[in-house]
Amino acid sequence: MDMAPGGLPLAEGGGDRDGLEMDVLEVRLGPVLPHWPAGLVLHCSLQGDLVTQARAEVFGAGDQGGDEADARARGLDNLVSVLALAGWDDAAAQARRIRDAALETGGGPSDPGVGRLRRRVRRSWALRWSLRGLRPLTEEEVRHHGLPVDVVGDTYDRLLRMVDRAAGGERRHDVRPAVWTDHLAQLVVGLDLAAARLVLASLDVHGLRAGQAEHEVSHG
Repeated sequence: MDMAPGGLPLAEGGGDRDGLEMDVLEVRLGPVLPHWPAGLVLHCSLQGDLVTQARAEVFGAGDQGGDEADARARGLDNLVSVLALAGWDDAAAQARRIRDAALETGGGPSDPGVGRLRRRVRRSWALRWSLRGLRPLTEEEVRHHGLPVDVVGDTYDRLLRMVDRAAGGERRHDVRPAVWTDHLAQLVVGLDLAAARLVLASLDVHGLRAGQAEHEVSHG
């Protein structure tokens, strides 16, 4: 019997946090998805829209490498993603224009529009309200997950640092280490899908490295 009509998996039963049975749906996100880390594939178990389990892998190349100009463009692209996923399309379009200008100039001096965007982001009460408290990370958690030190705090804190980096144009800070996929999967468990996508975008991921489980499978 076809248990996946139209290519979509059917939900199965599973207990929720209140002990009641809920449908569990297995879904795959990525590697091609708007405002999504390039090459990331996330296999999720969902109850409703809540991620209860997750496993991540890299599709294609892992660490993206590239020079500082490429890194600056990726940082701006991630800024576009956070603003778009937060529902602020106008600011996302402004950030996209700044990114395109950076690509044309090879990552030269910051576009004057970055300063205006920075002020808009910092003045937005709605943005602060929607992102404050979303997946906060302590210094200890950041070290444990092998993440850059500047992702400490919640999603709003991370967004402010992203726009500050874009406005400062300090190129030596733009090259960021690749992130282990295992750790990304752990960070989205317990979040709904919309929040999970925002959190991943706020981590400003520039490159991915296969996690331990994925590495063992590929070399087994």
